[in-house]
Amino acid sequence: MVYLAKKDGGVVHHTSLQALKDMDGIEKADLEIPDEEFEAAGCLARVIKGKIFIGKTEDEKTDEDNKAKVVVLRQQLADTDYIAAKIAEGSATKAQYAEKIAERQAWREEINRLEKKA
Repeated sequence: MVYLAKKDGGVVHHTSLQALKDMDGIEKADLEIPDEEFEAAGCLARVIKGKIFIGKTEDEKTDEDNKAKVVVLRQQLADTDYIAAKIAEGSATKAQYAEKIAERQAWREEINRLEKKA
């Protein structure tokens, strides 16, 4: 069990009530949760709007997901950069790669959209 309590605008946590009392001078925990739940939340506990919040907020999760998507999209762009070189060197035409060029443009637009949200 993990015992959590608000202190000085933050959250303290201990695995025993005695430690909460001895180390922080707090007699009663504001929240008690199983160790597994606390670990699953990345051992992250904060005070948000006066209450103890465990784990990441939905906004934080969305931001992380968006950042991961941007990484994938940037890799897709990097993986197809050879197309621009081929066209520049004259060994290929835009018409030959029209579909992939359109795809790359869509990837750039998606990157811009996701980065604006951040």
